[in-house]
Amino acid sequence: MIPYYRWVVSIPVGCLGWCVWSYVMIHPPHAVAPYYETTVLFIVSSIVVEVAAEVPYILGELQMWTKTRVTIEGMMQTLRSLLLATFVFKWPSQAVLLYGISHLCGSVMYTASYYGFFAYVMHRKKEVEKLPVKSLGQLFPSWEQGIWLPSVDTELGRLAWSFFRQGWLKEALTEGEFYLMNFFQLISLAQQGVYQVVNNLGSLAARLVFRSVEAAAYKFFAQMMERGKSVAEQDQKCIAESVKFLSSLLHNLVLVSLIIITFGWSYSRVVLQLYGGAQLSEGGGTPLMRAQCFYVIFLAVNGITEAYTFASMDDSQLSRFNGFLVFFSVIYIISAVVLTQIFGALGFILANCLNMSLRIAYSLRFIYKQYQESCHRPLKSLLVRPKLLCVFLTAWILTSASEGTVYHKTAVGHISIGALALLAVVYALRWELRPLLEKVLDLTTRFISRFFPRKQHHSIEVKLGDSIRKVLYKL
Repeated sequence: MIPYYRWVVSIPVGCLGWCVWSYVMIHPPHAVAPYYETTVLFIVSSIVVEVAAEVPYILGELQMWTKTRVTIEGMMQTLRSLLLATFVFKWPSQAVLLYGISHLCGSVMYTASYYGFFAYVMHRKKEVEKLPVKSLGQLFPSWEQGIWLPSVDTELGRLAWSFFRQGWLKEALTEGEFYLMNFFQLISLAQQGVYQVVNNLGSLAARLVFRSVEAAAYKFFAQMMERGKSVAEQDQKCIAESVKFLSSLLHNLVLVSLIIITFGWSYSRVVLQLYGGAQLSEGGGTPLMRAQCFYVIFLAVNGITEAYTFASMDDSQLSRFNGFLVFFSVIYIISAVVLTQIFGALGFILANCLNMSLRIAYSLRFIYKQYQESCHRPLKSLLVRPKLLCVFLTAWILTSASEGTVYHKTAVGHISIGALALLAVVYALRWELRPLLEKVLDLTTRFISRFFPRKQHHSIEVKLGDSIRKVLYKL
């Protein structure tokens, strides 16, 4: 029987959340956000609806249906965006209420898409044989007479409880600044608005790239590693593949993060100017954006190292880590309160960097101790060659000088200098990032070939790809 208690529990928890959000937290002025309580109800309802899709979502993840998940989530976000844009265009004065409606519609489509996809899969005999369920009805809650809750395996129950607590702690550590903003009013509403915009722009890399990489890495490590066993007790072939994958991910993400830091420093002002005008770029947004670019490297390293540690820790190690997360959360709250009093909204980003540093240190210590007695050294991949560091430093000096001299005269000239510097950096990293560049090259050649007759697609992809590879790797 498929457990349903998380679905059932989400309803009273959602009602409690609506009461707290609607009646405890400070409301925006009615003239600015009419129907605020109704909008909160729509948002809470969307959470309950999405939790209803958890069972098919987990089954899809177990079957490695990554494309299905990406497609459904993409459709949900597209529907929400289109509805919100249409509604706001028609009725701009009701933007807050319309946001809640579009959010709920997207959640309904998300859940319906998952159940619709499984209904389609159930009609295919070969696919059904691979699933642990044989009918669509098994995805829904079922009650046995006299039993209100399903039986839970003791060991799995402890592990699930560890993950549950860990999820709440990670939520507090990851989104803690927003709770502090709303409950303690450490910064003004205007500063909160600037911070929200900068945070959304600065975290695009984390949301679009790092989060997907982290999820895929966790699934890979969970299949290759056996929880609670030492490296010597596990399959050495799987260990070697895991170390190679971990090392490659860490090294590549560190290099990508250094690129973001190098060019984010000099082009934060340009991005904010293009996105929100002078009010955003000159109103304290530029220092926040630069700090957000620096924060990216912490997100990248923490995401991969925690994906590995979570996949290889047993339940006792997870419980111990949860205890450290509580300690980290206390340090984070104290540091956020203190730093915001000194630096304003910038203090939240600095507190996040401190929080991530502590979590990274714990994960690195776990990985180091795990491989201490073996011949593998995955953490060496975090080191960057001095030659490459000089390349990044040169590009940073060049683009910073361009911002101070060229940008005030012509923004196009400043952007052109940055583009040339970026090409030079990528060329210097061509061997380090070859797997990533190969994927980008394949996508680029496929896109360009579509502008030619179909018969020539393959030949154009091959010739264009070979020409670029010759320039990159043979000169």
